[in-house]
Amino acid sequence: MTDLDLWPRIEAAIYDTKVGRADAEWQWPRCHKKNCQCQSDIDFVFGMFTKAIADSVYKELLCKAVTDPDGLP
Repeated sequence: MTDLDLWPRIEAAIYDTKVGRADAEWQWPRCHKKNCQCQSDIDFVFGMFTKAIADSVYKELLCKAVTDPDGLP
């Protein structure tokens, strides 16, 4: 099995990744007015998504290592 054979499982893990709305919502901006003083951190929210995706892929790779230990290098 090559690394590319894992792609369907990794892709499924990526697209199945979820981030709770309640976890992210408090960081979204509440208005879009120029010079708004609302405190928000969109980078934090995108970081949450990035971490969630990385965790999903990592868990999928761990699952593969358990189900097919001989297939790993």
